[in-house]
Amino acid sequence: MTSRSPPVRAKWARLGLDLVSLRLIVAAAEEQSFAAAAQRENTSLSAVSRRVAELEARIGVLLFDRRDRGVSLTDAGKTFVSQLYDVFERLDRMALDLEAARGGARGLVRLHAHMSATVGELPAKLAAFTVANPGIEVMITEETSAAAAHAVSVGTADLALISGTLPPSDLSIIPWLEDELVVILPMDHALGGRASIRLEDLIGDPFIGMQRDSALLSLYRQQVHAMGQQLNERAHATSFESIRHMVSEGLGVAILPAAAAYPHADDNAFMVRKLDESWARRSLVLCAREPERRSAATRLLIEHLVAGSAGQSSSSR
Repeated sequence: MTSRSPPVRAKWARLGLDLVSLRLIVAAAEEQSFAAAAQRENTSLSAVSRRVAELEARIGVLLFDRRDRGVSLTDAGKTFVSQLYDVFERLDRMALDLEAARGGARGLVRLHAHMSATVGELPAKLAAFTVANPGIEVMITEETSAAAAHAVSVGTADLALISGTLPPSDLSIIPWLEDELVVILPMDHALGGRASIRLEDLIGDPFIGMQRDSALLSLYRQQVHAMGQQLNERAHATSFESIRHMVSEGLGVAILPAAAAYPHADDNAFMVRKLDESWARRSLVLCAREPERRSAATRLLIEHLVAGSAGQSSSSR
């Protein structure tokens, strides 16, 4: 019979880190007083002082500077408490998952999405989800595809909606929608008589693009580079609204998602034309950590978003 080595205790256990002491440390840091922390946590001043002192002795680091009228965190204490906030946030999410499993879904989903996703059907789907799941809060941050995927990778986001042209290698990818790209032109542009336009037709025009790290800008830069050409990039904007406004004023031409163009063309400020390129239809995808690392609330939101959406187009026309 093969002998088994005794299990190795985790470092946190060997240091004697326990949740009660950690909670008292956070309370003392926020209240800047052991006495106030004791009152807040419904325990005695001596218990707070003893637990903090014992922990400091075990780890060999002073966490608090003691003063006559209170306490303040040392530099090491500030670092430690900032990490404790992450620990307690994870514990809160675990508790919410347990409540969701017990009955009645509850939780928080941090959703990071790039701009093309937020101008399409996403807002309506999120609104329907919050109505159907009142116990789940969805926090939405709009940013580039690369930044959204990175946020999921490092754990500051639970779910990202990104361009399928930049799929991260370390995350699960879930197909969502197809996104149609179109050309927008000033009203007096010479190409306005055409029903569709190729990218090569725009090479000589001043171009209004998205911010430099956006997936959309990277996409048509790659296509122009493959042609051995270079765009005349006059401006880079951080919103579709800014791009539409600059095009309507005659500063240049642009390529935008159809959902960000057609609904705003009715006032005759600019023209929208089909982009006649094979890459003009791109995929929008969800990315998340492995299924076993997703919260119950995140899994519910993913199910809601993909229901009836995979393979559909986000075009408005």
